Amino acid sequence: MADSIPKARLTNHFQGSGRNIGLALALLLALLILAIFSPRYFSFANFVVVALQMSFIGILALGTAMLIISGNVDLSIGAMYGLTAVVAAMLAKIVPSPLALLAGILFAGALGMLNGAMVWRVKLSPIIITLGSLTALRGVILLTTNGAAVRGVPDPFTILGQARPFDVPMPVWLLFGLALIIHFVLSKTTFGRYFYAIGGNREASEAAGIRVRNLVLGAFAINGLIVGLSAVLAASRYGTASPSFGVGFEFDVITAVILGGVRFTGGEGNILGVMLAVALLGVINSGLVSLGVNPFWTEVVKGVALIVAVGLDQITHEQRQRRRTQLAMQERSRSEPGTPAGSHI
Repeated sequence: MADSIPKARLTNHFQGSGRNIGLALALLLALLILAIFSPRYFSFANFVVVALQMSFIGILALGTAMLIISGNVDLSIGAMYGLTAVVAAMLAKIVPSPLALLAGILFAGALGMLNGAMVWRVKLSPIIITLGSLTALRGVILLTTNGAAVRGVPDPFTILGQARPFDVPMPVWLLFGLALIIHFVLSKTTFGRYFYAIGGNREASEAAGIRVRNLVLGAFAINGLIVGLSAVLAASRYGTASPSFGVGFEFDVITAVILGGVRFTGGEGNILGVMLAVALLGVINSGLVSLGVNPFWTEVVKGVALIVAVGLDQITHEQRQRRRTQLAMQERSRSEPGTPAGSHI
């Protein structure tokens, strides 16, 4: 079955090398500007703070990247994140903390699978389905908390989020560990190749015998589990869960994923690009604060970044399509020697 997947799909994780180089250069440029105008930015303590701030968004971006590569998207991740944090914090008051953390992660996984089941069954755009989920889950958060933060969690509940192995916060370690795992899955396993295949051409994948339904449900479930991990980490880190947790996260996450080279329609992208984009946005946001720039400019930057990312995505896709057309014409001219290379029938 794996052999029936087009060879081009087996190397999608390498196709974004040019975008990755551009992101790396942009990150270096941002750091250079900060080195000149705000030298105090360059301290271990500050880099740890910046890494911690971007770790929760970064973890969410990893799950969303997998989902979008498979040709789907979940706009309810911010609301799912907030509700999961609230549920885990409330459970921590009545059950052992490890059980509350695990239950929170599994709860988010179930929400993700529910979204996937609705997307598959209703046959509407995932954007419409999950936009409805976003609104509904935000309502559930407010009904559950009456608009007040969940406080008074037991101390054992905060151990995971506040741990600092080698003086680096646990969420940062989990971000990089999870990035390595997902990179391996997408680039080295048949399961990952199937994700690229169904994102690139679902009909062809079904014809090749791939169980598309199971993979779509699995992609939504995995994304939910990853959202759950990020949410319980946040609740554990801060020792509370506010109804405002995760508000606007879906926009930040999708901006990072698309800027990182994941094609919004699916089938293309790689985790290195996503991590570079998360780092770039994190440095820009924190750098503006360090330079004393009005923090409202960060919203402008994120909006412009999304526009640029979508524009680059479209330009790259068009260039690739033209290249494929040229290669097809060249192949045809070689197989039909009497046909000029640029002719059309």
